[in-house]
Amino acid sequence: MAVLAVACAQALAPSVTAGVEDGEARLVRIQEAIQRDDLAVARREIEEALRVLPGDARVYNFLGVVDAKGGDFERAEAGFLRAVAIAPRFAGAYRNLGRLYQQRAAESPAALEKAFDVYRRLLEVSPADTEAIYQTASVLFRLKRFSESLQFLDRLPGTAQERAAALSLRCGSLSALDQRARAETCGNKLERAADLAEPDVLPLVPLLTEHHQEALAVRLLEALRKRNSASPASLSELAALYEKTGRLTDARAALTQALPVNGPPPVALLSQLAKLAYRSGDLTGALGYLAHVRDLEPGNASTHFLFGLVCIELKLPPEAAESFRSALRLDPKNPYYHYALGSVLLQQNDPDAAIPHFQQFQTARPDDPRGRFALAVAFFDAHRADDARRELQFCLGRPETKAGALLYLGRLALQDDNLLEAERFLQQSSAVNASSPDAAVELSLVQIRRAEYDLAAKTLARVLRDAPDNYRANLHLLLLYRRTRDGRAEDQARRVAELQKAGEEREKLLLRSLDIRPY
Repeated sequence: MAVLAVACAQALAPSVTAGVEDGEARLVRIQEAIQRDDLAVARREIEEALRVLPGDARVYNFLGVVDAKGGDFERAEAGFLRAVAIAPRFAGAYRNLGRLYQQRAAESPAALEKAFDVYRRLLEVSPADTEAIYQTASVLFRLKRFSESLQFLDRLPGTAQERAAALSLRCGSLSALDQRARAETCGNKLERAADLAEPDVLPLVPLLTEHHQEALAVRLLEALRKRNSASPASLSELAALYEKTGRLTDARAALTQALPVNGPPPVALLSQLAKLAYRSGDLTGALGYLAHVRDLEPGNASTHFLFGLVCIELKLPPEAAESFRSALRLDPKNPYYHYALGSVLLQQNDPDAAIPHFQQFQTARPDDPRGRFALAVAFFDAHRADDARRELQFCLGRPETKAGALLYLGRLALQDDNLLEAERFLQQSSAVNASSPDAAVELSLVQIRRAEYDLAAKTLARVLRDAPDNYRANLHLLLLYRRTRDGRAEDQARRVAELQKAGEEREKLLLRSLDIRPY
């Protein structure tokens, strides 16, 4: 959450202890050096000031500021503590100490409790201190003590309560307490606040999302965007919320706006854009983003892998194979990379090259039957029938691969011209997976070989009704027409040629069997 405003180096308070004129002038020079971030000069001046004004709380406060800016938490804490010990009513030192503890909270959870104690002490000596009241509310909010946070917000002067920082705390607290209507009203005021800034919105987003007020979170982020004050972090949050609600085009537009004007774009941002492009069906766009990521991080194996998967969907098997090979060069033991490359090689009718990759997968994932099934298909395509049967027998006992195993056992029986056994396997495959046309298509071939032409015609008609572009079904129909000297054979031959030219995919029981998809 944003704070109301407190400078690290406070304006000079009235002198706490008597000091000489040179000491007062030195204090001014210390403050000026801090304001221009010249810490070396500030530290030299402080060392001199300690000799002239050894008991002045302001000097120790400045010392704490210099140490805090230099990243020395322990010394900064000691400086501020010494300042408030010397001058128990020195508000500036309390505020700086409280700020120091808040900044330390990510590394030390106890720091927030210390900050709360500091502001409590300040309020004891200055009950109307607006900054102390606000910071107490902020600390209590971060401690998830939302009801108490609201009590301190109510103590703020009216104008301070209308500041965006205070409205942000109130909106978040009300949402966390499931007071949705009041949170919405407060959020509407925050959205219109003239001083709305990103620190008032970003911390609210996860809390509003957790309490199912995503629409309010979107409006607040959109308000930042309309004011041209949304950083890439805010735009990424907005894109994530758009994506969650299915607004993929809006999500992509928000992320595109987050791309830097100069210099290379962040890899994480490009990867998110690739995901959105893929999910919205823009495969070419997704490939372009991934190509950019690949150029920026050529040693990232997962990027090459994702690039290859998108290439598969774009029917670019050579490019996919090369990407998978690149992934494997970087991560040679990754079983999924082996599986993907083996699948592409099988699509390219190179089963002998695919077999070692499926064997690698099976070795790494011995309990996954889908690796054995892929290996069985490769053996089948390589005309190694005995090896294929061995793997398929194992796959019969697992529900993930049973239908596919029965299908290929039926095909092996067809190769042996064992039509009775082929029919049995294919009927069982259809019963296990009625939604797949593959077994019915192969069964039509059994029927054609038995000269059961009417039965084959009915089987193929059912398949083609639901899958008119199924290549094997159309091929078997052409065979049926030629066997029966049907006059439609010539037209069907042209149809088969068109499907072949269009690159009708072979039956997919490989990549899809593992559900390997980019997003």
